[in-house]
Amino acid sequence: MNNRFILGLLLVVIGALLILNNYFNIFGNFSFWWPALLILIGLMQLLKRSTSTLWAMLLIAVGLLFLGKNIGLIPGKLMFPIALILIGCCFIFSRLGTVTHDNTDQVNYFTLFSSLQTNNQAQDFKGGSVAAVFGGSEVNFRQAQMSDQGAVLELTAVFGGIDIIVPNHWKVQVTGTPIFGGWENKTTYHAENENDNEQILKVNCIAVFGGITIKN
Repeated sequence: MNNRFILGLLLVVIGALLILNNYFNIFGNFSFWWPALLILIGLMQLLKRSTSTLWAMLLIAVGLLFLGKNIGLIPGKLMFPIALILIGCCFIFSRLGTVTHDNTDQVNYFTLFSSLQTNNQAQDFKGGSVAAVFGGSEVNFRQAQMSDQGAVLELTAVFGGIDIIVPNHWKVQVTGTPIFGGWENKTTYHAENENDNEQILKVNCIAVFGGITIKN
């Protein structure tokens, strides 16, 4: 399933639940206890081997931060700067997470309040999608081989960051839609053999308060 569809469906469901709660009070005082959901998701992320414990702990910390505000332990004026400090520290130290290995030809990576570092070693890479929502993803394709027909990669960063690393014999074409975010193509192209057919990686980016970088 496409990551954009999953993200869109998630936002629609959350919005619908909030509307229902406003009219029917299904969840009671939702504004008071919703940080518990963040803490629960963070605890679930800690059980996943493929995600960084650092981002899971960030989610738990943010949940505790908002819960502390709701019960009066933390002043409201300190919420935003503390949250920025927590997220900034996670971006700085996110490389401490576990690096996984994958050989999938059609990737579908989705991180939510977590991080992902993976080395993709596909021998017939066709493309796929990578999405990071309040988290970070780094996908290394240096040991991968692109399909003879080329590949198409969909990247979506929402309050998060994505780093894509490719070999310098892959030609990369990037288009994107930045919404208070941005993307950058830092790759340099060098053909392995003058007689080789040119293989192109087409990258489509959506960056919403986030950043995307494609590099060698």
